[in-house]
Order: sequence, then structure tokens, then C-alpha cells
Amino acid sequence: MKHYFALIIVSLLFQCSTDLRQVPPPTKNGNLTRNKVTLPIVIGKFEILSADRGVYTDSWRMAWKGHLQSSGIFTNVYNELDPKEVKDFYTIDVEMKTIYSDRYNWWYTWPAVYPFIAIWPIQYRLGEYSVEFHYKLYLNKDLLKEETIIKKGNAEEFLYGFFKVRNFHRMIEETNLEAVNVCLKNLESSL
Repeated sequence: MKHYFALIIVSLLFQCSTDLRQVPPPTKNGNLTRNKVTLPIVIGKFEILSADRGVYTDSWRMAWKGHLQSSGIFTNVYNELDPKEVKDFYTIDVEMKTIYSDRYNWWYTWPAVYPFIAIWPIQYRLGEYSVEFHYKLYLNKDLLKEETIIKKGNAEEFLYGFFKVRNFHRMIEETNLEAVNVCLKNLESSL
């Protein structure tokens, strides 16, 4: 009986939930010397509308800055700018909202709960994720563009779905990167 109790405790401790903090790293662009716009851009308000936003807002802000720098659109990207030093500049305000849900097909998965706890391999899990970027682009204090971009992704795991979350993390990161790239393309086309 002690072995089963220990197995139950271990399986509860190692059950992996999906981590939504998958921030896509920026890639380097080769045309950093030929920017499209000569004015700098300031990242103004950057909010993540989520319960655990405090954990990864700073990492998203730094990644967003890196994506703006590597896009080759703006000359300089700042987190803060003194308006007394520079007269004309762009400001971007971003609100980000994420929704993640996963579900199991319990017709296949129930033996993993009882009686073959943690050893029944068929644990069918489906994860669905959507990210929504709402941004406003200002030139000085004049609103130039406001847009909402929504991207969705999904992934599934058939074997050991309670524990294998790599595919879900990859799907979240790729969906986030898709949304960021669409934002950058739309920014570039509007300038």
C-alpha cells in the first residue's frame, strides 16, 4: 500500500501544466542600417491582461523591444524618452490578452487516473491557445493607427499527455511569434 501511496504523490507532484510564458525571442535582421523611418519609437504602455501578468510582463516588454529593433523599421527603440530632447517620435501602446484551454478525451485517458496511475500511456490531450494584440501607434500625441490582431493555435498529445508539454509550449511560442510578425508587418505598411 505504501508503494501506491508514494506513486500517487509522485504523479501529483510531476503532473505538468502548460506554461503560458513562452516569449518568442527576436531574430536579427540584416538591414539594420537602412531603417524605413528616421524617427525613434517609444514603447509606452505594455499590458498583459492575465492573472499572472506580473511574472512575465517585463520579459515581453524586452522581447517586444528586440522585435522592433530587429525589424528594421525604426532607427531607435526606447522604453522611455525625454520629450525635451527629441521633438518628433512615435509611441506604441500594446495590450495583450491570452486564452489557453486544454481538455482530455476521458474515454482513452481514464485508466491513467485509475487503476494504472501514471503508467497508462494513452492520455489524449488537446490544447487550444489564442493571443490578441491590441496596439495604438501615435506620432507625438496624434493617433495614427489602432488595430487588433488575433492569432490562434492548437496542439495535441496522444501518449503521456499529462506529462509531455513540449508540443504545447512550442505551439504557444509559434502563435505568439506569428502575432508579433503580423503586428510588425502592419506597422511597416502603415508608415
